[in-house]
Amino acid sequence: MRRDPSIFLREWRKNQEEGFLVIEILIAGLILTASIAATMYLFRMGYGYIEKSNQSNVISSKLIQTAGLVKTLELDKKTGMEEMGDGVTLSWKAKLLGQTRPIKGELEFAAPSIHELLLYRVNFILNYRGIAKEYQINVFKHKTLYSPEESLF
Repeated sequence: MRRDPSIFLREWRKNQEEGFLVIEILIAGLILTASIAATMYLFRMGYGYIEKSNQSNVISSKLIQTAGLVKTLELDKKTGMEEMGDGVTLSWKAKLLGQTRPIKGELEFAAPSIHELLLYRVNFILNYRGIAKEYQINVFKHKTLYSPEESLF
């Protein structure tokens, strides 16, 4: 019995097409797996950046409060640490830049003021969950040396 070569050719093509189908499915699976892995990596990075952004926002929201607090601190102590709330801590160092005692009046009628004026440079660091931001501010303060009643003879 003799076989028709066209039947053999058709069967060969059918088997070959089935083989290509398996290879195509494997390649599609690899592409899908790679795209899922890349997407998961990008999501993880995105969440990390969002967390850092939130941490910076918390620190930034404390800056106005910190500026007000630094003006009320006893800067004569030179260093200190304060709790700002929400897990933010403030550590500071103060350096006296200058001090003066103004004089009122002129020549023979001149009298020293009852206040002494002080200028400090305060370097401070705000810490929150491992992020630390450094800042610097100049603080002008006055100190009353004696009461006005004591200045009268």
